[in-house]
Amino acid sequence: PKKASLEGKNTESAVLLPVRDTPRAPVSEAFRMLQANLKFLSSDKPKVIVVTSSVPNEGKSTVSANLSAAMAQLGHRVLLIDADMRRPTQHHIWEKTNTEGLSDVIVGEAELKAAVKEVMPKLNVLTAGATPPNPVALLESRGMSALIEAVSQTYDFVIIDAPPLLVAADALTLGKVSDGVLLVARPGVVHSNTAVSAKDLLTTSGQKVLGLVVNG
Repeated sequence: PKKASLEGKNTESAVLLPVRDTPRAPVSEAFRMLQANLKFLSSDKPKVIVVTSSVPNEGKSTVSANLSAAMAQLGHRVLLIDADMRRPTQHHIWEKTNTEGLSDVIVGEAELKAAVKEVMPKLNVLTAGATPPNPVALLESRGMSALIEAVSQTYDFVIIDAPPLLVAADALTLGKVSDGVLLVARPGVVHSNTAVSAKDLLTTSGQKVLGLVVNG
């Protein structure tokens, strides 16, 4: 998405959010096709989707943000959760503060209603919040699963931006409370051996893989 041609747009946020800022650009149409393909995967459309990658810098956060925006533009109520507490990005993409977020809600130090931020009509973002000493333990907690259960009742789609598979076990943990995993791959960043390692991790942990998004 960062390579989109953006006429008259020079800000970083414009480059990061083509679906919002340049809706007629080819890259924006690609995100609309992605959300349409997710709907046609099965009779039970995936509602809670984990977006991850093999290694850092493949664009899984911008894919999460633009996919969420494309869904919201079609009238779906969407919650985008930044669950990458090691390297949070969504608050930068949407130019929001990260004073209260996911980690604070899970441990009961913030109310979900107060922590969620509306960034577009129908689209809310829950930023990562304070960096905990052990992110995977927090994501494995009953508080996290209860949170996903609660937001699943309120939103049509919940998109979870998770850390790369080969960096931490967080994405695999989140996969257990989701309807499936969407893997982002960026040619030139990921190599065949690391991609195979990520695939093996997904297979051996029994994850439901919804598809592969080739980015950039």
